[in-house]
Amino acid sequence: MLSSLQDDMSDKNGVTFCPTGVSNGQELALVNLGPEGERQLWRKVDFRLVPMISLMYLFSFMDRGNAKLEGLMTQLHLTGSQFNVALSVFFISYSLFEFPANVMLQWLPGIMVSDVGSYDLPLSSLKNKFAWGTIMTLMGFVRSYPQLVAMRVLLGVAEAGFYPGVVFYLSMWYPKYKLLYRIALFTGAAGAAGAFSGLLAYAIGFMNNLSHFEGWSWIFIIQGLATIVVCLVAAFVLVDYLETAKFLSTEEKRFLEQQRMLDIEDSEEGTITQRILSAFTDWQVWAMAFVLMSLSVPVYGITFFLPFGYNVAISQLLTVPVYVAATISMITVAHFSDTMKIRFPFIVASEFVGLAGYIIQITDASMGIKYFGTFLIVTGIYTGVPCTIGWLANNLRGKYKRAVGGALQVGTANFSGIIASNIFRTQDEPRYILGFAIEIGFLCMGLVMTLLSAYAYHRANTAKIAHAKRDGRSGANAVDLYVI
Repeated sequence: MLSSLQDDMSDKNGVTFCPTGVSNGQELALVNLGPEGERQLWRKVDFRLVPMISLMYLFSFMDRGNAKLEGLMTQLHLTGSQFNVALSVFFISYSLFEFPANVMLQWLPGIMVSDVGSYDLPLSSLKNKFAWGTIMTLMGFVRSYPQLVAMRVLLGVAEAGFYPGVVFYLSMWYPKYKLLYRIALFTGAAGAAGAFSGLLAYAIGFMNNLSHFEGWSWIFIIQGLATIVVCLVAAFVLVDYLETAKFLSTEEKRFLEQQRMLDIEDSEEGTITQRILSAFTDWQVWAMAFVLMSLSVPVYGITFFLPFGYNVAISQLLTVPVYVAATISMITVAHFSDTMKIRFPFIVASEFVGLAGYIIQITDASMGIKYFGTFLIVTGIYTGVPCTIGWLANNLRGKYKRAVGGALQVGTANFSGIIASNIFRTQDEPRYILGFAIEIGFLCMGLVMTLLSAYAYHRANTAKIAHAKRDGRSGANAVDLYVI
């Protein structure tokens, strides 16, 4: 077993892999911690990284709903499509800044503090962290439509790069078949945000007119201040990369790095510019971006306009079990996807479940049945999001390409927030037939693209295996094969 791993750890020229910091020609034996030692090490890394990342993502997602229910439109005198525009401008700046934020990450690792943290906390990164929470806090003080739009634009800039940056960051710690579960754990914070923000908004609703602020203002103020506190704590809890992890021993670092190198290829050819541009010309980046968009449009649509039809307090509380179920489903499916080492069937299944939910919504069913349809939508679609993001992260070779490709995927998909913000029009209340029909169309297109991508990966793997056999090898190396 150990000799076979040694073969896998050698590169194409027969050079044995050496961890970072080991000089050329100095060969290190593979570290074997044993099954129990491995489990303890992964739990140690998980406990240090995942909870804080999840908490940060939870607060980033909590600013995207509930305020409408607590009087924002009434106090700011929003009419017509003004609320939709205020929602849309966030996604414009958020999407446009995804790519530059992740490119900068390659030259300035410490800048990830605004996203995932560092021991060496530069002043500029600390300002980015404060900006995120400060802008959200200030949104509670806006008193006009132009002010609201301006703050939404700035919030998009401050939050840009977070999600793809975290996915890239986790890919530098975990091998491919342990990555998706961790992506799902922190993505599950979005589902938890839906549940927690519903409870919080319900409680804050009782603060209405306290100190002359309405409930929607208190939602932003409290969530913004909490975000600042979480970001400050995260700056001193998280670490940049494996090499700077003071909580790990030298042996543990070597083990983690060799695990990644068994199935993740980080070597890249060409100049930095060529490495970055290679992501723009790779078909799988755009195919996975389209699949993610086909899920993101329905996700944002149901987030912005949960169609319950009850009073504000009841509507807030009814969101809680929906998002709890989605979080449980997301993490469970990610576990089985990693265990079975396959992605696309779970994405297809999530799209079918979400599709069934939207078909229920577009009908003239009773409110109870539509509430069940909402369960299907949120549970199904939220489950497919981390699978799609993890699928691309598994299959992109090289850390520059993986960082840029992930940013392009998420940045492109985030334009779906603009679509979702404008297809649920006030004149279509309460059934929103146009909006639901468009969501159904996106899910159908996503299904087709998922199946085509899986077929393309299968064909590519078949060709690699055939080429390896022609060269006299028994099969292609696991690093060379695509995850399907």
